[in-house]
Amino acid sequence: MKKLSILLSIGIAGILLVNSCDSESKISSQVAEVKKKYQDTVAILRKELKEANNMIELLSYPAEQRLQKANDLINAGELDSAIKEIEQLNRLFPNSPETSSSAQLMTKINRLKEEKRKEEERIKALGFKAITEQTTVIIDYNTISLSSISVGNQFVFDAYDNRWFYRDADRGSKYVTMQMSVTSTDHDPNLPEFAIYTISGEKMQLEGCFETRFARWSDYGAYLGNYHDSKNDFSKVSTVKFKLGLQVSDEKLAKPYAIVLKKKNVLYSHYDRFDDPPISYLGSADYPKTLSLSDFKNNYIIIKRYNI
Repeated sequence: MKKLSILLSIGIAGILLVNSCDSESKISSQVAEVKKKYQDTVAILRKELKEANNMIELLSYPAEQRLQKANDLINAGELDSAIKEIEQLNRLFPNSPETSSSAQLMTKINRLKEEKRKEEERIKALGFKAITEQTTVIIDYNTISLSSISVGNQFVFDAYDNRWFYRDADRGSKYVTMQMSVTSTDHDPNLPEFAIYTISGEKMQLEGCFETRFARWSDYGAYLGNYHDSKNDFSKVSTVKFKLGLQVSDEKLAKPYAIVLKKKNVLYSHYDRFDDPPISYLGSADYPKTLSLSDFKNNYIIIKRYNI
């Protein structure tokens, strides 16, 4: 009797399972029929949604703004990006007045590209001689003016009253020196570092970096740090003067060479009460061992060149 009950239970479970499978099969079939029936409608709705999104994009970035963007890119020197912007404008708004105006921008771009090509050819032909020398440079918050650039046997700095400190050049060498006037809007600005590179063809070779010292102190006590010298404090005055010097061998100075500036403020003020003077400028611009013509497009400046 017990065995019969078990067999009946198994049989009932089997029947329920078969019915369940049949039910799921019917549901899947019905879903497939619905999808097939409305697939064209869904495709149409998706297409309309895409068109609506495209229209929203067009309205949010109209032809007038696209034309202005292209003009801004041209003024920024990003000519290739400006061309892409104009191409989008012409594709999306073929009948707009802005599309007609864009033809003038393309003429301007082509002219600027041709001028750039000719300038690059000129620089390549002339080498470093084609790069304009600059003795006044603005770097962020600093305006740097350089003067009294000379080559001699001494580097004179930290003057006070009728006295000064100096270094004599080693035998077979000279000091390249110059005066630097820095006008800054910052109360404790970093300063740039200068370097000398010898020139060979289309390459420059690093020879060394200038030491930066103060040009003058009010008197010897101020130099020693016994009391404050406002004339050498950017928090008190906007302009401070410095002396720069670098010792270079006569052999290197007989070759073509240039004073080079990396357009970055890197030297920071350092205070040590036991130093004379207690204020100095430390740091490094990390000048590369070699420079090429292309480096002077954005990052470097030639202050002065010689023998070329």
